[in-house]
Amino acid sequence: MSGWRRWTAILAGMWRNLAVGTAAVSALLLTGCAHRDSDAPAATLEVSALPVVSATATLGAEPPPSTEMPGADPAASLAPCGDIGTAATVPDCLLRSHDPAGLAFEVRHTGSRAHVVTTVTVLDDGHRVRQTIVEPDTDASGTVPKLRDLDNDGRDELIIPLALTTANARYAIYHVTGDALDYHRAGELSGVGMDTSAANYVLVSARIGYASWDIQFWTFVADKLQPLLTAQVRPIADGTGKVAGTTCAATDSGGLNTMGLTPEDATQQFCAEPAVQRLRRN
Repeated sequence: MSGWRRWTAILAGMWRNLAVGTAAVSALLLTGCAHRDSDAPAATLEVSALPVVSATATLGAEPPPSTEMPGADPAASLAPCGDIGTAATVPDCLLRSHDPAGLAFEVRHTGSRAHVVTTVTVLDDGHRVRQTIVEPDTDASGTVPKLRDLDNDGRDELIIPLALTTANARYAIYHVTGDALDYHRAGELSGVGMDTSAANYVLVSARIGYASWDIQFWTFVADKLQPLLTAQVRPIADGTGKVAGTTCAATDSGGLNTMGLTPEDATQQFCAEPAVQRLRRN
């Protein structure tokens, strides 16, 4: 046999051996797979064990009403506003209403003594933030906001001091109607003290001078303070420089027609108010 035929025979034998080996390996692999499928089933993925993520959780869904956990009270560390004593600066504190709404008012102050910002965060009975009220320019003399039902309608008004002087103080009044929870800035009142009249009007006493007072009567109309009339108390001199007594007369502030009263009728009715009588005796 010539040389080239010998090499051809050798190469043909090598290819036959390689083909036999490949077939054997394939047979072993198939046998192993068949044996595993018959003896032990392959592991499966339990889809039900994985958390299901809803697309609406991230695609335009409304956020939860509050990040506070139910029962958590973010204002629990604040002292009640009635327990602050005579602080030199306005302290942060907490007010709680006693009306059916059961709201809490977190009072905080920022800025300097010359320019104090009072922020009141209103929390509902689940300790969730309901409303934030900001008065950007308030007094820093230690007087804090108060809650009081000024018109005897069963809901507290929020009273925030704005400026204090030796004679009178100026206050922002926030009012809420009926079952609503959001407060509205109703207006401002200036005076020494506030009271509620027999007819459930808001009464504020402003000092005018020695033994002289303007007692203003207001009412709430659509969450706004509206003036009605003013009872003017003035001193009577006895000729020796002493005060012998006082006079009282009602003047119209825009409400006499609404109440259907003449000035004489208004004088008789409103000058007889207990708060007016107390000032006439002092």
